[in-house]
Amino acid sequence: MKTILIFFLGASLGSFLGLVFDRFPEKSILFPRSHCNHCKKILTVRDLIPIFSQLINGSCCRFCHAKFPLWYAGLELTSGLVALACYTDVISPAQTILIYLGLILTLYDLKEQAYPLCIWLIGSSLLFFFHPINQISLFFLFLALLATFLPLKIGNGDFLFLASLAFTLDFYQLLYLLQLASLLGLTYYFIGKNKHKSIAFVPFLFLAYLVVLWLS
Repeated sequence: MKTILIFFLGASLGSFLGLVFDRFPEKSILFPRSHCNHCKKILTVRDLIPIFSQLINGSCCRFCHAKFPLWYAGLELTSGLVALACYTDVISPAQTILIYLGLILTLYDLKEQAYPLCIWLIGSSLLFFFHPINQISLFFLFLALLATFLPLKIGNGDFLFLASLAFTLDFYQLLYLLQLASLLGLTYYFIGKNKHKSIAFVPFLFLAYLVVLWLS
């Protein structure tokens, strides 16, 4: 029973992250109440149960039958599994925070190639409850500052995310992560159709982080 509760708590957090991504920064996170973006009908409790509401309603609005993006259900499911992994000590609390942070930053980077500094600050500040800041994190923060004023090939948001990841990785793990993320990014670039457009790099950093966690 406790396992089911933990899963649904994690899935509920995933649902909230989806709402943050859907509204922030253009709209208020708190108001108005959750509603269908198509018909604007207010969603009731039965429409907001993580995963189950999507299954029962076929990932559609119960009122106008407009399709909800599948990433909503995917985010809820993934978030529930992450919470279970933390509860069973497969991953640490700090790693759990970074995975949730990586999920929402990946969504922003994929959609708009944007890096919401406020979300990064909130997520990263929680890491101080589990780890002190280290020299590698400070180094990446310095690079992020440089990238703000100098035309570096990598954005300041990527360096900020690396500074957060450095809380739970050692120097050699970070080297492996950077090599793997670069390889994934280059592969995507060469097989992609639009080679004149810059690519979102946070998703590759996040995917490489998951691989490093799995291997360690």
